[in-house]
Amino acid sequence: MKRAASIYKGWRMKRDFIHLVTTRDSRLLNDVGLSPEVVAKRLKTPFWEF
Repeated sequence: MKRAASIYKGWRMKRDFIHLVTTRDSRLLNDVGLSPEVVAKRLKTPFWEF
């Protein structure tokens, strides 16, 4: 059961990340250390491999 909870937590983190980068200005993302390259790479990964 712990494994299922861990997988679900990872999916939620991916969902939250997608929401964050789609609703925030690129200046704010740069301020927290998320370059456009990092964002693009993270968005290209399938949700099950986050």
